[in-house]
Amino acid sequence: MLTRKMLSQGLPVLWTERLVLRSLRQNDFGTLSELFSDPQIIRYVNRGNQPTPVRARRLLNQIRSSSAKLESLHYGICWKGREPLIGIISFQHWNEQQGTAQIGYIVSRSCWGLGIATEALRRMIEFGFKELDLSKVEARCYEANVSSERVLHKSGMSYERTLPSFGSVENGATSESDTLMDVKVYSMYREQQVQVIMEDNFQTVVFDKPQVT
Repeated sequence: MLTRKMLSQGLPVLWTERLVLRSLRQNDFGTLSELFSDPQIIRYVNRGNQPTPVRARRLLNQIRSSSAKLESLHYGICWKGREPLIGIISFQHWNEQQGTAQIGYIVSRSCWGLGIATEALRRMIEFGFKELDLSKVEARCYEANVSSERVLHKSGMSYERTLPSFGSVENGATSESDTLMDVKVYSMYREQQVQVIMEDNFQTVVFDKPQVT
């Protein structure tokens, strides 16, 4: 089992059939800034009534801070054999004692519809249960975010409950007018995950030194 102390030395690099999941590097933040500045991407992330650029900067700062404290584990998503990021996937609110974490992800719009989010999500969930000894992984999505909910289904997660009027979501792709929306909570327990990965062939290998400062 990997502990928080062990992970302070670096995150393990994870592979799937098409992807590499690795720790974030300093030169990744330009790409992340571009992703978070896309209204179509940020509309369901880090909600608030501030302009998109402000929310993007706030999200980047949160990633830097939580990475440094290992409160969250942030992985960059890359194609195998290619360096640039195409997304980010994270374990947030990681409680090492209780064995729980919340998972979230963002994928570049150029890669939507290619199954990238599902592939990365399933790999991270496996990593959480096998290497971090998690007993439960939780995910949340706004009820209007049908695409994200579909990814959670495909990853083997199950609907658990709804949080009424949680946060806000933009009314349209570029509007800053906010409307309260319910949030759906999905989860997976360790015993469920065994069935999901039986047909997959994933690998965990060398450790990647953290480079986020």
